[in-house]
Amino acid sequence: MKRWLIPAVLVPMVIAGACRGDSNRMPPATEQGPNTESSVRGKALAPFDGNEQDPAIGQLAPSARGSDLLTGEPVLVAPSGRPLVIAFFAHWCPHCQREVAALTEWLLANKLPATVDLIAVSTFEAPERGNYPPAKWLSGQGWRHPAVPDTTSMKLAEAFGATSVPYFVFIEADGTVAFRMSGNIGPEQLSSAMKRLAGTSI
Repeated sequence: MKRWLIPAVLVPMVIAGACRGDSNRMPPATEQGPNTESSVRGKALAPFDGNEQDPAIGQLAPSARGSDLLTGEPVLVAPSGRPLVIAFFAHWCPHCQREVAALTEWLLANKLPATVDLIAVSTFEAPERGNYPPAKWLSGQGWRHPAVPDTTSMKLAEAFGATSVPYFVFIEADGTVAFRMSGNIGPEQLSSAMKRLAGTSI
């Protein structure tokens, strides 16, 4: 059995707390802001439905480019010679708010595996739903990892197969998908999954 396969019992557990995104929503031009700077390359992954037989496993993941919401620096959303975790959050989603708060507290007190990177994507943006803008929310929580905005047409969410948030894509150093998870996974499961991705003991 390959090290990145997730036990079947884990999938139903993590899908239970998630917000559905509206991938058809197109905000008016006044809401676009920096979102228009993000771009995607490569073939989109199949939408993630939580099935343990995820068709995306082993496929080459798409890549994206954007500007960090917190620093303005350019960010490449793709492995740079080592495994990568991409975390999708929506500012208005209560499950995302709890997840970011829990993960940030844990990340401030603990170190990630030295060989794994973490990038957040702010998606399904909806200013009228509160806790806006995402940059203020993430900054206020103390998020210290790169965070890029999705495009106004949610191209990043679509490309990586996000249908709900929180949502996580675990990518091998060679750019192929190791596994995907949805829902509130919390620090313990994130740590375990990242160690599994890094090939270290749990």
